[in-house]
Amino acid sequence: MKDYSEYSDSKLINLAVAKDELAFKELVSRHRGWAFGFVIKNVGQKETAWDITQEAFVRVYKNLENFRHDASFNTWFHRILYNLCIDHWRKSGRKIKTEYQDELSWDKKRISPTGDQRRENPEKSTKRREVLELLQQALETLSAQHRNIIILREMEGMSYQKIAKITDCPKGTVMSRLHHARKKIIEFMKKHGYSSSEI
Repeated sequence: MKDYSEYSDSKLINLAVAKDELAFKELVSRHRGWAFGFVIKNVGQKETAWDITQEAFVRVYKNLENFRHDASFNTWFHRILYNLCIDHWRKSGRKIKTEYQDELSWDKKRISPTGDQRRENPEKSTKRREVLELLQQALETLSAQHRNIIILREMEGMSYQKIAKITDCPKGTVMSRLHHARKKIIEFMKKHGYSSSEI
């Protein structure tokens, strides 16, 4: 029996193109977690995030034969997710509305691999919660493109080169949008009594 977990993404794609449903199922299982995490940071609502994530996998399946194996599946899939998130905001015309969720935290050092918050005193926890809630509100003030740049760089930790590939724009444009987004977030936080060092 095949151990699909041992196969590379490229191998799984080849098998899926050959109508191996278990190979595609492994691909979904392998990437669904981070994909949902990326989308929910963009749209805020779990139900919508799952819908977009599922639609992304549908697009992946329909376009498997077009995947270039000299490219990274992660980058290719991120681009699909990115475009779906942009489409969502263009169609809805709504702002992101989220309640505080620790899984959206910008301070990953305080979160364990299981998503559990490490112990900290109540005062620090309250302060951190306030900062994170404001950061989420600050994201609401950004355009979809600028919000995505921030998420890809600050939350996903991607390089400028990879973001440029995902967003299909020059590296200079990525850096310019990131600078603008950071500036708007810092201005928003300052208006609410926080210095840039607290962000």
